[in-house]
Amino acid sequence: MEIKKITTTQLTEPTGHKRPTSFDEFIGQQQIKKMLKTAIWSAKKREGQLGHTLFAGPSGFGKTTMAHLIAKELDVGVKLITAYAISKPSEIVSLLNSLDTGDVLFIDEIHRLKPTIEEVLYIAMEDFVIDMVMPEGGSVRIPINPFTLIGATTKPEMLSQPMKNRFVYSFHFMDYSPTEKQVIIERYLKQYQIQFAPELLEEIAQKVDSVPREIHNLVIKLRDFFVNHEHETLTNTLWQEFLHHAQLKEGGMTPLHQQYLDILAYYDRPLGAKAIAAQLGINEKSLEEDIEPLLLKLGKIEKTPAGRILL
Repeated sequence: MEIKKITTTQLTEPTGHKRPTSFDEFIGQQQIKKMLKTAIWSAKKREGQLGHTLFAGPSGFGKTTMAHLIAKELDVGVKLITAYAISKPSEIVSLLNSLDTGDVLFIDEIHRLKPTIEEVLYIAMEDFVIDMVMPEGGSVRIPINPFTLIGATTKPEMLSQPMKNRFVYSFHFMDYSPTEKQVIIERYLKQYQIQFAPELLEEIAQKVDSVPREIHNLVIKLRDFFVNHEHETLTNTLWQEFLHHAQLKEGGMTPLHQQYLDILAYYDRPLGAKAIAAQLGINEKSLEEDIEPLLLKLGKIEKTPAGRILL
């Protein structure tokens, strides 16, 4: 079981990408930030811990970054782990015992926790104790330091109701507006020292999904192309060359997205996910999680009882 504990100053990723270091630097999610600021201020004033918090929403929207910011604002440590890495109740017990008072425990993809591990967490979240079964029979209740659990999930519907009920705060990360997308793009372009014509921001925003991680990935690709061509400024001409090079289309569609649409157009009738996936040479799960979300968001397809259709 791999556990990472970091201080709130260690917010630089291996790629050199710097996470936002304050709520003001975190673009979008205004209502979430507003609620969290109030909750954090209350925790500081009470000299207590923040209520357990659940973040739901698609991957790449900044749930982990938000957990970092919460720990930084509270001036506490944060331990990071993914749910699938916790395989036995004894592992979650060891993890809970390692927390200092007020620490943030961040569990990513929390819907993947096993029921036996959830049961340990229930009592720990509510009463800050752990029930230990003794070898000779019976059990003993051991107190642990008060902590804040922050759970992140891309599939909130898979969380058990008892687990959901134990979170004081529950937030769903909303899609980013075109204006917010442009602000994020501009920030990454400046971070990677790419000079650009300001009028290009809107054009770039039209060719990428409104997901911060996708925007970041696009700018990295753009940086590599930019450096390779040894230009001083990103012009419209160079941008068009990049689009051709990366084969990007509206909203960030790739050749695989286009091939999906071409298959539906060719058959001109509803098709099931399994049939489309087979023709694309990918599995059905990848189709539903990696390809279809963008096409649905762009209004290119619709899921019907008979199958997928073009719009």
